[in-house]
Amino acid sequence: MKLGTWLFALISPAIGRILTALGFSVVSILGMEALLGQLRTSLVSGLGGMSVDLFNVFLLAGGGQALGIITGALTTKLLLWQVQNATKILGVNPG
Repeated sequence: MKLGTWLFALISPAIGRILTALGFSVVSILGMEALLGQLRTSLVSGLGGMSVDLFNVFLLAGGGQALGIITGALTTKLLLWQVQNATKILGVNPG
């Protein structure tokens, strides 16, 4: 057996797993991006129906920052979930 053939036979399963994990990551990240975009659009349309005075009180109370913190937490949780699933696909057991 030649050295190149042996190395390819050794590395090809790992390459397949890595490509599978990357494909799964891209699909789920794009799906979550679309989901968060719809959530953001829904929040903006819901807040657009408020009166101006009520909207100003909402912003003065920190409502904009609260929405940013909540969407950031959701994004972080989904990212951590994605990393955990990618390591399961790659065969690495983190814990």
